[in-house]
Amino acid sequence: MTEGGHNTANWPSTQASERLRAGPHHWHIQRRGVKGQKVLFLHGTGASTHSWAPLMPLLQHDIAATLVDLPGHGLTKISTGQRSSLTYMAQDLLTLCQTLQFQPDFIVGHSAGAALALEMSKSLPLKGVVGLNPALSKFPGLAGVMFPMMAKMMALNPLTPGYLAGLAKNKSRVRQILSGTGSDLAEDQINLYQKLFRDKAHVKGTILMMSQWNLDRLLAQLDAVDTPCLLIASTRDRTVPCADVKATAERMDNTAYHEINGLGHLAHEENPQKIAGLLSVFFEEKRAAP
Repeated sequence: MTEGGHNTANWPSTQASERLRAGPHHWHIQRRGVKGQKVLFLHGTGASTHSWAPLMPLLQHDIAATLVDLPGHGLTKISTGQRSSLTYMAQDLLTLCQTLQFQPDFIVGHSAGAALALEMSKSLPLKGVVGLNPALSKFPGLAGVMFPMMAKMMALNPLTPGYLAGLAKNKSRVRQILSGTGSDLAEDQINLYQKLFRDKAHVKGTILMMSQWNLDRLLAQLDAVDTPCLLIASTRDRTVPCADVKATAERMDNTAYHEINGLGHLAHEENPQKIAGLLSVFFEEKRAAP
């Protein structure tokens, strides 16, 4: 079976996949586990539900997890290219949860998914939010102006997704991109990312998200977040520095900071046992909290 630009025959946990229309999008989700705390998992820019696959066998017996492909990512199909901003994505994820009659107790967000989790926490009575290598800082200096501008220019060019997807035919390029995050992934994990990056629709969705992403309002309101949070940083992460994550945690009330040695940006794929342990402790602590 082929969907979008990648073959899903060897895609992780397809038996847990569901497709539904909610709001403006045709969503792909996966549900793992049926008992315990309800946890929503949100991947980062350019990834998909596959990135949580190594983690799920370690958690699914104790939680009821819902994994979501973000709009335009993986197998989630967008009907408009104008709802890929932080605000609109959070709104559409809330609509999805309402459609599923799924009210999460916790949200776990990786990278940009952490920003979505915090934005959604304004509208949900959550017990906690976990930001895994959370991308909660603006690009420094001139890069903060140039990078969004370049992404918007790329989004306007209809040839860009096809060109970038074509580059992913070269596995060494994909390996180079992933190693640039500071993570060391196994070959089967690299193969999954290569399939994903060769999907023109996925690449287009990623560019749309990059071009519309703006954290200004969220960052200005971080000190008003009252949901208990855990921000996890990895010392080898080349995209989200530990110092930035720590500084963000110090700005927020009721927020703990944890630093992991020897892992990169994709820590949950490199060492799922370590991340599962941290999540389990956090879930248990906050579940029992008054």
